[in-house]
Amino acid sequence: MTTLPLSQHALEALAREAMHDRIVGCLFGSALGDAIGLYTEFLSGDTARLAYLSQKFTLCPRSEATPFRRDAHRDPNVPGEWTDDTDHAMCILLSYLHKDGKEMDPRDFASRLHIWVRMGLRALDTLPLGLGRTVGAIVRSKTYLDDPEGTARTHWRNSNCKIAPNGSIMRTHPLGLMCIHKSLDETFQIAADYSVVTHVDPRCIISCAIGTALIRGLVRQEIYNEEHIDDIVSKAIAWYSTYRLRQIEKDASCKDEPELDLEELNRHVKVSDISELELDDMYKIGYTYKTFGSGVYLLRLAMRALAAPEGRLSTQRTIFERLITDLIMQGGDADTNACFAGALLGAYLGYKVLPPHWRDGLVHGEWLMKKSEGLSVLLGVSQGSYSGVQDKDTAPDGGRGWLTESQIEEKVMLLQADMVKRAQERDQQEGIDRRRRAKRASWLGGFGGRR
Repeated sequence: MTTLPLSQHALEALAREAMHDRIVGCLFGSALGDAIGLYTEFLSGDTARLAYLSQKFTLCPRSEATPFRRDAHRDPNVPGEWTDDTDHAMCILLSYLHKDGKEMDPRDFASRLHIWVRMGLRALDTLPLGLGRTVGAIVRSKTYLDDPEGTARTHWRNSNCKIAPNGSIMRTHPLGLMCIHKSLDETFQIAADYSVVTHVDPRCIISCAIGTALIRGLVRQEIYNEEHIDDIVSKAIAWYSTYRLRQIEKDASCKDEPELDLEELNRHVKVSDISELELDDMYKIGYTYKTFGSGVYLLRLAMRALAAPEGRLSTQRTIFERLITDLIMQGGDADTNACFAGALLGAYLGYKVLPPHWRDGLVHGEWLMKKSEGLSVLLGVSQGSYSGVQDKDTAPDGGRGWLTESQIEEKVMLLQADMVKRAQERDQQEGIDRRRRAKRASWLGGFGGRR
């Protein structure tokens, strides 16, 4: 039987479908990494392994979702919820959707971040759980809305230019999707513009620039082996030299700021084993290079696995879960590390191969899918119609209006009451399970005695 060649139209349709799958895969992969990473966030690797002996996690069905280790950090959440990492990424995404993809506006994102710090993500009516120290201190400053970058730079200089936390790289992945039709240098610059809204350290900027460019290249299917990763890193370093000169021209005082340490950057770009990153070092768990390095390392592992001649299809279906699980079991800032790594892997592997027992248990998964589809339409990848202006979720207040201080306090009290209720229900269920185990052990013991 003769196989007819595909028409140009059919080939273009297949290419758009593959790109759409990667766009959705990136957004869901990141949110899933965030949600799964919450299980071990701020734990040491040893404590994580003791808390989750099976090292297996499920979010779906909801009734069988893996319970969290009980502690003050995880008690406010339920399995399948994402954290502040994805909330911040959604602020970028919603800003872009609200402008129907016609403008990328870091100042609008800064305004939305200011709203989030006080009220949470209004579109989903959630509280700002997990607010980091750096973001909180900068965004709450009186000068922030008038001059986000200047406020962030002042905060950084007051810390002797030493802090380089991962608060900007955790949210950068939507930018890579929005830049699929932009040049590489434009992509680097946009990543920098969004980083300096809160994080001006050169290590934060270069991490965001490389991460955003990797997402862009993965979705465009221009990055599919490790040489391509290294090429992006080299081009980002070259771009940064020009970027720094422009910064000094704009503000001469920037000349006294630290240079980018290329040796340290390259060391994190090319780790040979995840243990080299010491992700659970409690003094440095929020360091941007730890998140950046772990994400790039997992992407390299995925590329190596899929390049192997044996089991490509089966590997593709299982590798996301395996790599993300191995990463979060290292502990440390696990949700942020897995959020960034999940975005890279999702952009590389696509949505269809994400584990369904994670994917289908994401608490706001249906909402995220609608926004992902809307983004794909605005980017010209998917057919159909979508108007961000008419989508009330994309408005700064999420279409829900603004909360008063008393309303915010009431929401906090309701959350605390819900936490108490869930704790009581869990205590009750654990008591039932203990009695069942004791009864079964007694029965088996008696049966053995009769024998």
